[in-house]
Amino acid sequence: MSFKSAIVTGGTRGIGFGISEQLAQDGYNLILSFNTNEEAASTAKTTIESTYGVRVYTVKGDVTEESTIENIFKCVDDNFDGKLTALVHNAGLYVGITTTPESSQANLAANAPGQFLGEDALTNLTQYDYYQNVYPKCLIRCVERAVNCMEDGKGYIVAISSPGCNSCQRPRLAYMMPGQAKTVVEFLVRYYALMLAPRQITVNAVSPGYTKTEAWEPLTAKFGGVDSERANQMIKNTPMQRWASPAEIGRVVAFLCSPQAALITGVALPVDGGLHLS
Repeated sequence: MSFKSAIVTGGTRGIGFGISEQLAQDGYNLILSFNTNEEAASTAKTTIESTYGVRVYTVKGDVTEESTIENIFKCVDDNFDGKLTALVHNAGLYVGITTTPESSQANLAANAPGQFLGEDALTNLTQYDYYQNVYPKCLIRCVERAVNCMEDGKGYIVAISSPGCNSCQRPRLAYMMPGQAKTVVEFLVRYYALMLAPRQITVNAVSPGYTKTEAWEPLTAKFGGVDSERANQMIKNTPMQRWASPAEIGRVVAFLCSPQAALITGVALPVDGGLHLS
């Protein structure tokens, strides 16, 4: 088996961990970035290395900061001889809900003044700028570095998006601020796909639906948690009437990071049990 290496931003928990596991199962050595949870990062590294026999390196830092991206690619240089096969930009958050006091930039955004348009849709320029840094700006920084580490015909780039971020689905007002940023990500995916097609490097987006991870705990806490009647009703209102698992999202990403998907580029693929049809 030839040497394969991948970066997964936010790759130590939730959907990111599901992606990391599936890439490791396919023989990828990994660099996983994480923001603050060192215990989860250590557990992810130990679990993947012991289960799949690949090398795993973790890099701590906020992906909005250029120094974090520098550290990620220094890890590529130091441990993978500057060679990279796949980049998965998965890192994400919901300001003020999935962030913690340790995430200083995120909480600066969470505490900035804004105007409410409905129950949850908060608009302020500090949050807008932060989400743009987390999603499209981070993707640009990572892609511009990653393509210099990839061989022609042996490079895969995947960005994780969300429902309601493109014209195929209705807008979700409660997700307005991060949704704008992920819309730009999907736009960039199409352009990078065109730019990199002559090098046979693919660029795609995956849009998960309701995926059962710990990120849903703070989001559903106000009405009884992920197993509450209200949460169950939310899931029953989707076409397939069930949660996705992180592994299911991971398997699709791993497929897109394989030669079997060599002709798939520039798409935003819903992996959501039909949620985009609702």
